[in-house]
Amino acid sequence: MAKKLPFHIQHNTTPNVVATTLRLTANENLSLDSLSAALGYGKGTVSKVIVPSLRQMGVLDGWSLSEFGERLRKLMDTRRDLLAEAVHVHLYTLHWVQPDTYFSFAYATICDWLWERGEWSLSGKNASQLVGVVVESAERVYGVDSGQIAFSNNSVRGALNWLKELNPPVVFGSKGDVFKRRASCSVQTLLWAVNALYRHPKWQRDYGVRMHLDDERLRLLSKICLTDLDGLEKVLDMAERTYDYRRPNGFFGLGTEGGFGRWLILTKPLPTGSL
Repeated sequence: MAKKLPFHIQHNTTPNVVATTLRLTANENLSLDSLSAALGYGKGTVSKVIVPSLRQMGVLDGWSLSEFGERLRKLMDTRRDLLAEAVHVHLYTLHWVQPDTYFSFAYATICDWLWERGEWSLSGKNASQLVGVVVESAERVYGVDSGQIAFSNNSVRGALNWLKELNPPVVFGSKGDVFKRRASCSVQTLLWAVNALYRHPKWQRDYGVRMHLDDERLRLLSKICLTDLDGLEKVLDMAERTYDYRRPNGFFGLGTEGGFGRWLILTKPLPTGSL
């Protein structure tokens, strides 16, 4: 029997697990013993579930933080409120540059589907419906039979773990059971999303080169940020006013001049997790 492709989003690797791992690496060397004790999980769960998931996500490289993990640790030291935002953008965009990270494709598929609906109950059968959404999309995009796709209700839980941590929120209700597009997001989330566009295989270009901001890219930025389109426009404007590339130390801009149509520009790398 062929091995199932891992579209599963690990539900045990929660935001708290990631934060605890990052804190631990700031104070001591990471090991199976130290991580198991810090998380309160058995060594089997840590070695067979948690650590492989952290490596797949790109947080760990072996038993050390990866470059991305180091950025997350520094981010948590200064802007703990942005940790989930950074992981969210990372999970959404990772499959653009690493096509075999199927869980990233699954995560982005869930985000896109929810965004298209604007508001959606996440309780009961509605949450289960997301399993079918991902499986059908994976069949279409990857040309594999549904029996080869590892994705379940627990996988949906894995995605919702991160969506429920976003700030401003996108999940509401005392039981966390309603998704709604948000009216704004942090400027940093938007800038990480723009940086990802500059690395997208379809649109990749050098920093400092203008990128046409057509409807396709505008909607994609809105989906990554999980904002409505009006809200995205407000965050774009705020980003330009804060980091206008025409000023010293600025690196972001918007414009329409030059016969190029509407465009945006990012003049330096701003990888996810950086400030």
